[in-house]
Formats: sequence, C-alpha cells, structure tokens
Amino acid sequence: MGDYWVILEFNGCKTKQFVKVHAFPLPKIKKINVSNNTATVIAEGGTAPYKYSNDGFFWQDSNVFTNLPRGKNIFYVKDINDCAPVQAQITVPNLVNAITPNGDGRNDTLDYSALAYLKDLKISIFNRYGHMIYSSDIDKTYKWDGKIGGMPISTGTYWYEIKWTEPETQVSVMYADWILVKNRE
Repeated sequence: MGDYWVILEFNGCKTKQFVKVHAFPLPKIKKINVSNNTATVIAEGGTAPYKYSNDGFFWQDSNVFTNLPRGKNIFYVKDINDCAPVQAQITVPNLVNAITPNGDGRNDTLDYSALAYLKDLKISIFNRYGHMIYSSDIDKTYKWDGKIGGMPISTGTYWYEIKWTEPETQVSVMYADWILVKNRE
C-alpha cells in the first residue's frame, strides 16, 4: 500500500504515471448462529457476494453448514475479490436435550460449566410462553437443576439459548434448542 510511480515509454516518448495502491476492504465474520450441529455464518464488509468454507479448500455460496462435529470448528469467508479469506473459530458444544432431576445422580442437571472459558457465556432457559425461568447471569455456575426457587418445574419441553463470544476471534455465537425436563409427579 502506498503511492508509487512508473515510467511508461511508447515510441521513444516517456511519461511518469503515478498510482495509489490500497488494499481491498476484507469481509468480517460478524457472528455465527448454531442450532444443534448446524451453523449459520453471518458476514459483513468487503464486497458481496461471499463464499464460505469450513476447511479453507472447498467453497460454497451458502452460509449454512450442517452435520458439524462437536468441539472446535473453523469457518472461512472471502468476498468477490477472492483475496485471502478471513476466519473464525467457534465451539459446537456437546448438548443435552433431556434431564431427569430426580436425585439419582444421572442426568439430574443441565451442566455447561465446561464452557465457562468462553467469553460472556450466558445460558437462558424459557418456558413455552417465552418467559425466562433460568439465567446463568444469576449464579455463574452454568448448571441448572430443573427447579425454580428450589421447586421442581413441571415435566415438559423448555427452550434454551446459549450465547458467548469466542475468546480468540471475538465472534459472537448463539445456540438455541429445546430440552425435555422429566420430573416424577
């Protein structure tokens, strides 16, 4: 990048041509939404349309990736200029879709304490009417025992969101899914 000049010559005539070299603005991965083992990469900046990849080799027009393995995944985005891609690493958590908080020591809690290293981690659980019944903002243990105020909730399907910022790339990630809570009544 910078200001340059070059001498051009044609039929013995010379002229000095000035040029300004600047980099194309690169796209940025703004956030990644994860649902089960599917990720949707949201990009901005650069010059659309974008190409997407999860291996840096095979590229696709779609920003949706399915059948992702649990654990760390890397996504790449490049724009129409086909310059070097930008990348973001996210964690696809090992998710639980059922708990039986009956005190038998098996599946008694929804436990995401292993994700505590993630920046701004927040877990929220909602009832079928969309009312929040648990938020990790309160206790910071990232564990839920299927109770509200010490009382077991009714057996049923609930919804949850897990949000965080990947520490290395600062990409925002949101995961949303359902959970079945089975209590003895």
